[in-house]
Amino acid sequence: MNKDGNIKGKFNIIDLLVIILIIAVIAGIAVRFGSKITMAVKSDEEFEYIVKIESVRQFTVDALEKKGKISDKKATVDLGEIIDVQKEPAVFLSETADGRMVYANQPDRYTVYVTIRTHGKESDNSYITADSEELSVGRNTDIYSKYVHTTGSIMSVKKLSD
Repeated sequence: MNKDGNIKGKFNIIDLLVIILIIAVIAGIAVRFGSKITMAVKSDEEFEYIVKIESVRQFTVDALEKKGKISDKKATVDLGEIIDVQKEPAVFLSETADGRMVYANQPDRYTVYVTIRTHGKESDNSYITADSEELSVGRNTDIYSKYVHTTGSIMSVKKLSD
């Protein structure tokens, strides 16, 4: 400050850029942490989705075949029920001695397709579970049950009630 109580210096382009940067950071945080999914919720619906779990041992297949309820990690929210389990031998891409790429079975490993029925909300462009997770094809999801904890990729989602 000078002797008249004014701040020395003038407002310049650097000051303007700093102010714009601060506003952009605040707007970015608001967009990132603002939930657009739950804003346009239309209804409470029943869904079925299929989760593909790759390269698991027979122990995991047996645990999934016991079916039962699934929940969140702390077992506080009911996220549905396993209603069907299909398995097939797991395969991987392998290179042969002559340089060709072929699919080969992985010994003692399986690819499992787990069908889960759950209740949730439907919004304009997505389905949302009871723990506010979006159900969309390609998204990874965790399965926690009394018998198993595993992770897979959602292959399909369909609404049961129309």
